[in-house]
Amino acid sequence: MPHIFPWLLKTAVRLCGWVGSERRHSCRRNRPIHSTVLRAQQEQGSRVVCWLQRQECRRSEPVQPGARNVQQRASRASDKNRPVPTRPATRFQRAALGPTTFFKRLGTAGRNIPKPLKVFPGLLLAAALLFPMVGSPSLEKQPNIVFILADDLGWNGLGCQGNKDVSTPNIDRLAAQGMRFTHAYAEPQCSPTRAAFLSGQWGARTGVHKVIGEKDPLFAPLVPAPMCELPPQTGNLAVMLRQAGYATGLSGKWHVANNAFAAPLKKRPGYFDAYGFDFVGDCLKIQNAELDKSVDAITNDMLDFIVQHKHHPFFAFVAHFSPHAPMQAPQALVEKYVAKGFKKSSTPGGRFSEIPTADYYAMIEHLDAGVGRLLAKLDELGLATNTVVIFSSDNGGMNRVANMAPKRMAKGASYEGGISVPLVVRWPGHVQAGSTCDTPTHTVDWYPTFAALSGGAAPAGHKLDGESLRPLLEQSGTLKRTALFWHVPSYTVNYGRTPCSFVLQDGWKLIHYFGDFLDVTGQTPPDRNVPFGKLVPGPRTELYNLKDDPYETHDLATARPEKVIALQTVLEAWWQDTGAKFPTKNPKYDAARWWTSPRAEAE
Repeated sequence: MPHIFPWLLKTAVRLCGWVGSERRHSCRRNRPIHSTVLRAQQEQGSRVVCWLQRQECRRSEPVQPGARNVQQRASRASDKNRPVPTRPATRFQRAALGPTTFFKRLGTAGRNIPKPLKVFPGLLLAAALLFPMVGSPSLEKQPNIVFILADDLGWNGLGCQGNKDVSTPNIDRLAAQGMRFTHAYAEPQCSPTRAAFLSGQWGARTGVHKVIGEKDPLFAPLVPAPMCELPPQTGNLAVMLRQAGYATGLSGKWHVANNAFAAPLKKRPGYFDAYGFDFVGDCLKIQNAELDKSVDAITNDMLDFIVQHKHHPFFAFVAHFSPHAPMQAPQALVEKYVAKGFKKSSTPGGRFSEIPTADYYAMIEHLDAGVGRLLAKLDELGLATNTVVIFSSDNGGMNRVANMAPKRMAKGASYEGGISVPLVVRWPGHVQAGSTCDTPTHTVDWYPTFAALSGGAAPAGHKLDGESLRPLLEQSGTLKRTALFWHVPSYTVNYGRTPCSFVLQDGWKLIHYFGDFLDVTGQTPPDRNVPFGKLVPGPRTELYNLKDDPYETHDLATARPEKVIALQTVLEAWWQDTGAKFPTKNPKYDAARWWTSPRAEAE
């Protein structure tokens, strides 16, 4: 409670009889001097805590008008050969004193006060100086934040996640030095996850529930719910951090509004400033001479940003394009995995019959090398101990490129293979090295977590749906919430998903399909943009006990109707709270060509 400090100090001074009538000697033309406020400053590239900085810096300044008036009275009194009356110094006179003179006068001014009262002000002053320093989060050093987000990296794509085929030594080291989350979740696809990260809100609240620019089928049984892009007033994570004193930087993928790539949007004046970003890199995937999905270019952008702001708290959003298709990786790495017996992909988009391919593993290893360069730079600059480094992904792996088994399905689906992602966090001195956490988390939790780390706060009226993960990171407590929610009232036919909403509570997962369902039994993911699964019209509800059945093989909806009712009630209350929008019946439904999109019609 640092705000008590000025009152305590002023009370101590008053008890010594030194302040008296300072208000009568104030000069309204001069700005108030908050000399008693403890504040943290950033000066010459370093953060220092300054005590009574205003007095010290004014020791060489000319006497202020209030003091000049006292001198004039003294001169007139001297002319009349009579002593000058002693009056309390004004705040402007005290501003001209150094700390030594200030406290010397403070002591002599109270020499006629009884001893008990002399001791009491000193105790108050000591309490004022020490109390804000004990347990005050506002004085805690703000950690730097580096958030590394992979694109389409499934839960099982890393060595630390149990993959024995791919080499990811740097991310594995990050896990060994920090905490690995075993039940980390994201949205089924890219744009909703990034919107949840930047807003701290569920997709049902933001309206971002599918990939920006993805076409809806024209003749499906349902018309998807309206889709919107993420406006700056909602995607304000970087605004919050900037107001908390952070430099904010981004390079790579954007895909929450206007464009998938961040760099082209720099040409729009003030575009990223509205979202709170001070720096946006120049990386463009199409300007990728080395064919590595711009891993090196994105890394270079963020290395420059970190070096430039090494003396200030910074937030670096490292938004990679890899290992999303089309597959691109340095050929030397591709040949390395070919030599290990993995096929080279016959098409950049991938084929299910070939997974996992040498190209896919080469992309992951090259991404890991980029992470290694970032970690090395933090070590070189001496920033590692005060930097929170997070590595995660935006959704599950693509079904034509990676196999999420034993988890069910993959990217885009409502099942565990589509929403489970790797999550590793390192924060030396706060996160226990080599630890794991099995509490379910979601990308929506990072906004409140960063607010807790930075001392920032969301803008007034901006509701946060996530919860700070700091108690989990520091193993100091648990989360208060009881459920996680998803709302995807749209089609992604090539990934086998129709409009649905689902909830996870206490290990139970309920999926509510609004009007149709794709049955993928006996089918494999298609190589072209055609439906994955057979369309089954009509609403559908599924129930799984993930504690006993983590791979969602036994639908218990019929066997446990009371649990279905309970979770459906929870889900409906959440719809009401978030203002969720729903799909509607399509009068143009045509079973023969239900999946056809506007693009396909034009072709």
